[in-house]
Amino acid sequence: MNRRMIGTIQSLCLLGLLVFAISGCLQSGSQLSRALTPQNVGGLQNTAGDLWQRGQSYDFPAGRPANFQAFKERYQTLGTSPQGAVRMYFDAVYTYMEPAKRAEGAKMLRYSLHEQQGWEKFATRVTFVSRLKDPYYQHIFRSFAEGTSPENSYAMNPDNYRLMFERHQNGPDFINVFIRSSGADSVRPVGVRQFESGGLWYVFSNGSTYVEVRKPRNQINPNIHDADFD
Repeated sequence: MNRRMIGTIQSLCLLGLLVFAISGCLQSGSQLSRALTPQNVGGLQNTAGDLWQRGQSYDFPAGRPANFQAFKERYQTLGTSPQGAVRMYFDAVYTYMEPAKRAEGAKMLRYSLHEQQGWEKFATRVTFVSRLKDPYYQHIFRSFAEGTSPENSYAMNPDNYRLMFERHQNGPDFINVFIRSSGADSVRPVGVRQFESGGLWYVFSNGSTYVEVRKPRNQINPNIHDADFD
């Protein structure tokens, strides 16, 4: 057998091994792709079922709970899904923003955030609480309601609103629910998790819900450059 023939045989063997390796990788990749579905990543179950469609609207009970007991009762139903937990969080936010209802709103937010007593004074909550209380910043929270915009100064009815859910992303032991703000270019994640096995979902990461958005029209000063108006 001459050297040329031996070289040809070796090349064919190498080619066969390469084809076999590629085939194995493709099969493994296909299996991995099937494993990394929203239902399986991190062992989390997609409890929202077919509601996890991009731009899907959700129907929730009309009106906000009148007090903490009504809030907690409703939470036992809506809190069984990630998007329901996010909705309950915003019910609590809009309640807390009203001074007359702040005491009940504080209890609602404590429950929704799975926080301890005295949570309003925690260093990690200072900016959040400050912006909830300050009318100058409250438009940030209103911007998540469908139909709001900088042009209408984010006007909305806290007893009749829809959140603009976009998509979700699974983490190791949590889910990021992405919602849209009418005052921002990018969707914003709200992290939810189950603290008890098979229990309710709670918001544990809400930082993106109080990050600045475009200012409402009624806050824009067209004469900011003019010293006559200082």
